[in-house]
Amino acid sequence: MKNYFFGKNRFAKSVAFAAVLFMSGSALAQEAAASKIAVVDVRIAVLQTELAQSQFADLKKQDDFKSNMESIESLETELKAMVETYQKDRAVMSAQKREDEEKRIVEKQKDRNYIASKLQQAQKEWAERSMEDQSQNLTRVLQNLVEEQGIGMLIRADTGVVLHADSSYDISAQVTERLNQIK
Repeated sequence: MKNYFFGKNRFAKSVAFAAVLFMSGSALAQEAAASKIAVVDVRIAVLQTELAQSQFADLKKQDDFKSNMESIESLETELKAMVETYQKDRAVMSAQKREDEEKRIVEKQKDRNYIASKLQQAQKEWAERSMEDQSQNLTRVLQNLVEEQGIGMLIRADTGVVLHADSSYDISAQVTERLNQIK
């Protein structure tokens, strides 16, 4: 039986092929929309908020934090000068003088590292406080975005933890079925 519609008419064939592609493409688009996957770095999202940045600005104004920042800048300047002098004069130093200078440099590095750890601890506490302050809002915002954007799976970028997954991602029954087929 000869198909008269698709016979020799290349235009009709092209239109029919395009229609099939469009229908399968729209089905794929609907499936993709239903299975939309999104990733969020919760820590970055929260710490870039105006509230967190305001809290960080307040932290930088605190006397201890300012004092530690000034100390670390001063220690780094001193350490740089000490290392440059040591490198320049090392060849003409006695063994005892080299050893003494190396000890001084190591002690200065320890001082700098101690102050740096205090600054890091203050920043860590700020970050934890910011995350805690925003936790309820964060949960609500993420839930709203999942609903509004039709997100089927939401993954936390920094940990890889799945924050949301609709039931279409659950393959437990299929795994059970295939395990039962193994003899």
